Amino acid sequence: MFLNEFRIVFSSIITLILEISPYWVSGLVLGSIVSVYLSDKIASKVKVLGEGRVRIPALFGASVLGVVSPLCMYGTMPVIAAFRLKGVPQNVLVAFMISSVLLNPNLFVLGFVLGAEIAVARLVLAILCGLLAGILVSRFMKNREIFRFERFTPKDKAKRNIFRDMLRAFQITAPYLLIGVTVTALVNRYVPPDLISNLFGTRRALGVLFATSISIPLYACGGGIMPLLRAWMHAGMGAGDALAFMIAGPATKITNLAAVKMILGGKNFAIYLAYIILFAMVVGIIIETVDVLR
Repeated sequence: MFLNEFRIVFSSIITLILEISPYWVSGLVLGSIVSVYLSDKIASKVKVLGEGRVRIPALFGASVLGVVSPLCMYGTMPVIAAFRLKGVPQNVLVAFMISSVLLNPNLFVLGFVLGAEIAVARLVLAILCGLLAGILVSRFMKNREIFRFERFTPKDKAKRNIFRDMLRAFQITAPYLLIGVTVTALVNRYVPPDLISNLFGTRRALGVLFATSISIPLYACGGGIMPLLRAWMHAGMGAGDALAFMIAGPATKITNLAAVKMILGGKNFAIYLAYIILFAMVVGIIIETVDVLR
């Protein structure tokens, strides 16, 4: 009995890995190419955006550069610190930081596992989230110092090699992907589809609230969570629920929170959390209500 169950679950794990792998590998390759060959150009563009008179187009550009950036939050910190010390406006850096936390080229490609519409919607929302944050900082916090770098010293980035970068990305994401597909296989086998359908089947506010809430403790790695989200969507999870999960999750991931707390301080960190959670819930409810991604 046990051996038969093990074979069924193991077979499901292998099937899921084969289905996810093309997107995962493509994301690793694209992310490494951007990281090695374009990251310096992205950083320089952020600096240029902050040199002129900052308007909405500049904030939009910073948000776009954020999602294009392959750096994790700890990799983004030296960029933010160095540019702030050079006088780049805070609203530009906030727009860049938030969109960078929410998405990168690797996760964008991997998002196609959930369908092209969801992947593109996630991209648009990540840019919008950064843009809106930059606008709010311009409006309400322009005379207040947001970033704190007392305990942080920017370091020069060492010369990078694309193969080493891909290997490092593989080593970081592979364990989470394996955990994700294993959990998904177990859920598919032992959790009744009706349970998932009932949890997320209540459209609009309740389903989005639940998705946003569980993303905070569950989200560990974007690659690892995709198989589970895919299974949940097949079982009845709405597009708005999934997108709310993918906005709140990476922004509240424990490693990202530690980095954000380091450079924002207590009060601004609380504002950051409230903004991200509120944004995730509002856009999730709108998408579920308007019914544009069914």
